[in-house]
Amino acid sequence: MAATRRTEMTKLLFRTALIELMQEKPFHKITVKEICEQADLNRTTFYLHYTDQTQLLKDIVSKLEMDTAEHFSSVTGTGDDIDILCKHLEYIKDNAKIYKTLMSSNLDYETKTKIFKNMLDDMKSKLPVLANRIENPYAYKFITFGCGSVISKWIDNGFDLETHELAKLLFNLCKKAYEAQIDE
Repeated sequence: MAATRRTEMTKLLFRTALIELMQEKPFHKITVKEICEQADLNRTTFYLHYTDQTQLLKDIVSKLEMDTAEHFSSVTGTGDDIDILCKHLEYIKDNAKIYKTLMSSNLDYETKTKIFKNMLDDMKSKLPVLANRIENPYAYKFITFGCGSVISKWIDNGFDLETHELAKLLFNLCKKAYEAQIDE
């Protein structure tokens, strides 16, 4: 039990160190040595847990996904989809440091969108299925990347919209995208 806690604490120190360094410079310019210095741990300890800084970043994204999924599964609302989405957006706002760092970094967009996967999947499940089932994956991809971009812009703008305003905007944009497809 103590070893597990120690391992988790060590990984937390490395994750925190990388997030702090990513606020200062691009990920691809961060070295393992810098991460170790920031975490006040040695390289041997780093290599016990990670092969390189990319694996550490994947660990950060995976941990964020798990934490976010756990939060989303615990969210209950009034039954109003916008109310539930607001709670998801509040969670992002409450954890602004890590979201802002990851979303404003030079990570590939697939990784950035993966961070919002659970929330976006929940939104996608509320949308009607198109008559042309072959087009559905394309429409869902469009919505996922579009919503991810809007959320990323919101984070970059310092949360300049209230969560309720952003939730309404996202739902309206998704709805319009589907209505346009259905009208064809």
